[in-house]
Amino acid sequence: MANREYKSDVFSMLLEDKSRALELYNAMAGTDYEDPEVVEICTLEKGVSLTIKNDASFIINMDATLNIYEHQSTYNPNLPLRELIYFVTIIKDRLDDRYMYSRKLVKIPTPKFAVFYNGDEKRPEKEIFKLSSAFENQMDQPELELVCTVYNMNPGNNCELLNKCNMLNEYMIFIGYVKDNLARYGKNREGYDHAVGEAIDRCIEDNILKDFFVQRREEVQKAMIFDFTYEKQMENAKREWFNDGLEEGRVTKLIDLVVKKVRKGKNVGEIAEELEMDVADTKPIYEAVLKHAPGYDEKEILDELKIEQG
Repeated sequence: MANREYKSDVFSMLLEDKSRALELYNAMAGTDYEDPEVVEICTLEKGVSLTIKNDASFIINMDATLNIYEHQSTYNPNLPLRELIYFVTIIKDRLDDRYMYSRKLVKIPTPKFAVFYNGDEKRPEKEIFKLSSAFENQMDQPELELVCTVYNMNPGNNCELLNKCNMLNEYMIFIGYVKDNLARYGKNREGYDHAVGEAIDRCIEDNILKDFFVQRREEVQKAMIFDFTYEKQMENAKREWFNDGLEEGRVTKLIDLVVKKVRKGKNVGEIAEELEMDVADTKPIYEAVLKHAPGYDEKEILDELKIEQG
């Protein structure tokens, strides 16, 4: 999977079933294939690391397309780069090196990339992300491009797609149950355990992905706890980096950038997007800068951040 979040892991597990994968494909492509055997599942079981294993990918033999689908709960501008790595890894595993040196044109499946977003940050109903946006030197006609479409699956968005794909709709209902439960139990390990367990119970009772949860309940529960632990480790790593940066003076440049953007009237969401940071990581700096306006004394801002992060 692309990131160790419970949403992504369960999504990948769901699409291991050819019938579910085909249902999602039909909804996305506007086709009406009925035979699940036209689907070839090719998830990366031996990814370079946990961050280089895609959520779900499969090939529709009749269309010769390679569909790489993910589910994300956080905004991430680096999706096209990740999708490029996934695609190259899959194709490399499928090709014999000798074919690339032959005089015959080597045919490969047409790639299609989609991400289903269900995070708390407000995002458009549909977004187009391009690999070329990350190029150091921008050009009108980049020689390498990858386009990834991000679908906002939060309530009120992409209703037509959800109506076409019952599996996706029920999956999002399950995620909604988990989020509602977390609001009551809190985002700690025990809270996650209760939230997930009750969400599964409710889905089984409401006949939402019932067979899947009855058969794979233990796997789902374990995967979510693993992902919760991983997420906390990443949060701690970010905090350590932030504190090290304060000591080494690396964050002063970041403060300067935030100050400049605040002076231009940018809000915290816009600043986070432009700096390619999480809103949660940008917010303490943004608030500290505002607190010490209009002088923006750097030492006072640093002291403020050390207190908050300590």
